[in-house]
Amino acid sequence: MKFMYRGRHKQSGLVVILFTIALTVLLGFAALAIDVNHVVLNKSRIQNGVDAAALAGAVVADTGEATQSQIASAVLETIKNYSSLDGNSDITVDQDVSFGEGSLSLKLSDKATLKIQFSNDPTSFPGVVGSNDDTYVRVEVTDVALESFLIGILGIGKSVSASAVAGPSSSVEQTCNLVPMAACAVDGDDSKNGGYTVGQEQELKSTQWKEGDIESPGNFGLLDFLDNHSVLRDHLAGGYKGCVTIGERIGVKPGGSVGNVAKGLNTRFNDDSSEEYPSDKWIGEGNYSDYENGLASGLAPNYVDGGELYRRVLQIPIINCDEGLGSGNNYNAPVVTIGCFFMKEAAPTNNSGDGVIAEYRPNCLVNNASFGQTPSDSGAYKIQLYKDPLGSGA
Repeated sequence: MKFMYRGRHKQSGLVVILFTIALTVLLGFAALAIDVNHVVLNKSRIQNGVDAAALAGAVVADTGEATQSQIASAVLETIKNYSSLDGNSDITVDQDVSFGEGSLSLKLSDKATLKIQFSNDPTSFPGVVGSNDDTYVRVEVTDVALESFLIGILGIGKSVSASAVAGPSSSVEQTCNLVPMAACAVDGDDSKNGGYTVGQEQELKSTQWKEGDIESPGNFGLLDFLDNHSVLRDHLAGGYKGCVTIGERIGVKPGGSVGNVAKGLNTRFNDDSSEEYPSDKWIGEGNYSDYENGLASGLAPNYVDGGELYRRVLQIPIINCDEGLGSGNNYNAPVVTIGCFFMKEAAPTNNSGDGVIAEYRPNCLVNNASFGQTPSDSGAYKIQLYKDPLGSGA
């Protein structure tokens, strides 16, 4: 009996040792799981912040007027704002840091680094030195230190990095936020610009149909997919949600609707504007150069503090009127491209005088559209993220 007791005692000691080892291993796995999940969570957070920063920088770059220093400042400001949001306390950024003269990299904190690069090709960074077409922005944030939990006992540190590239997309293949008007192509074979040249003046909607480009009685250039004329004002103000695809035939219906056209388009000139359909920031008459100068001056009464940039640039279908078929409500023509037209003055409120006068622009932003795969420098487009050729960013 005494022998049996000793054996049990020895086995009991062995169980304690094995249990201790197993518990240590389990605690190690638990510690690893906690720290790995923490890294994954903050990797996602820093990637979101870098994505937003790259998009912000690309929007500034897209104006064509900003210096690289101004673009870099927009990137840095976005990252600062993102790091200060609730839930992002692990993303430590010194709110007082700023770029030095001519510098495109800096320390965000003791360890984290921000680097910005520019290129005229989203698949190659950095771009050619001195290029004036560097509208693609690459943002990289490295070594953002994170708090270590249980693995800190082992002296192991944690950090995350992220990068993103943003810039203009290819030209639109389909758009759903256009202005429901149409312009006849100057050259139906020009799939980029419809034969228009930059700065060319065009009467988008005549007050007298006999003077218009569309050879269909009573046709003033309004698209026929409007529900009814009671919503024409909202659609022309910016509320149209339908889509147009390049190459499809669309209908253009007769009817002047001068009053509703003016009420809708002229929200851009602060007439009956609202939070939903705001005015443009500059409402003075003139060409696009005058508009840019007005924006730069910021002077009243033509500068509108609560306005939205580029509201006066209309995205409308350019159709091949030479291939138009039918007449009246049955008239239709194929879409050549989506054109960008800058309103030089407010639309007329009656049938006297000129119609809707606009200046052709080489490109413009759209918010709801589908695009091809190859970046283009003409037509309607959007600012989007690209896969980073130098890293794993979106």
